[in-house]
Amino acid sequence: MQVVAMRRAGLRLEGAQLAVSVASHQGTEAHIALVREILNAAGLSEIDLQCPLAWPGNPTARAEAQAGGETDSRLAFNCSGKHAAFLATCVAAGFDTKTYLTAEHPLQQIVEEVIEEYSGDKILHSSIDGCGAPLHATTVEGLARAIGKFTATDTDVVDAMLANPWAVGDTNSMDALVMQHGMVAKIGAEGVFVIGLRSGHGVAVKIADGSLRAAPLVALGLLHRNYLITDATYAELKTALAVKALGGDLVVGELKITL
Repeated sequence: MQVVAMRRAGLRLEGAQLAVSVASHQGTEAHIALVREILNAAGLSEIDLQCPLAWPGNPTARAEAQAGGETDSRLAFNCSGKHAAFLATCVAAGFDTKTYLTAEHPLQQIVEEVIEEYSGDKILHSSIDGCGAPLHATTVEGLARAIGKFTATDTDVVDAMLANPWAVGDTNSMDALVMQHGMVAKIGAEGVFVIGLRSGHGVAVKIADGSLRAAPLVALGLLHRNYLITDATYAELKTALAVKALGGDLVVGELKITL
């Protein structure tokens, strides 16, 4: 919803740069390079980012950064692509770049309008996300409507995501694995997972305890139960995404869906 608002305000990115604008990426060199490209093209730099400092989420990238004597950075934060795109949008639209995270900022006002339009819900409460951006409450049903509408109508962004799923998450992240099958997917904080189909169908899941372990399996189960994905796709993704229960080095169990 945020990148839809950015594009309405004048953001013009393509390919992997557009995909990383909707990302919760893992801070690999490739992710950070995309973020730098967006900032540089807008005449900005890491200094202009207002997301938190972080180490890469990707274990290999984090180990390499630490071994190389690097420090945590805003570029490595999982939402840095979105923040870079926020800033690039501000430059394109002539908005202030210093206050881009305030609720009163014109770009954030457009974000609110898009969320209400796509979800069909009126925003009744707003707070601040972990990345520092405004965070707006919506229903799970509204989130499902929103991701379905987005996938059916915002084809340029959808095409960029599906062509570059690694840029949205990581090579083998939950959402990237689903997107490799032609469906839009995105993880969210506190056990949120969404899947959107080009048909306009959308699924949103919120796990009450905040864990992501079961969220993609439940979303896939709902799609399968309603005949929106094939048996083969469901079986393949279920195997890829199911968290195994280990007893020592042995697999002794797994999560099962009961829908």
